[in-house]
Amino acid sequence: MDEHKILETFGLNFKMYRAKLKMSQEDVCDKTGFSQAYISNVENGKHSISLVNALMLSELVGKNIESMLREFD
Repeated sequence: MDEHKILETFGLNFKMYRAKLKMSQEDVCDKTGFSQAYISNVENGKHSISLVNALMLSELVGKNIESMLREFD
């Protein structure tokens, strides 16, 4: 899996899990201190994120890193 695919998969999964929890991007920003632009870029696979931030976002939606990197058919 190349870097772009990893970022895209993480972002899509985060967005899906966030939506299932009926959490807005603003809710995520309030809980993490990240900007809305940062969250949008993460969800769209346009921003390389640190492992610490990836763990923080994963935990916020109740998932582990492995599930955030899993591709769906």
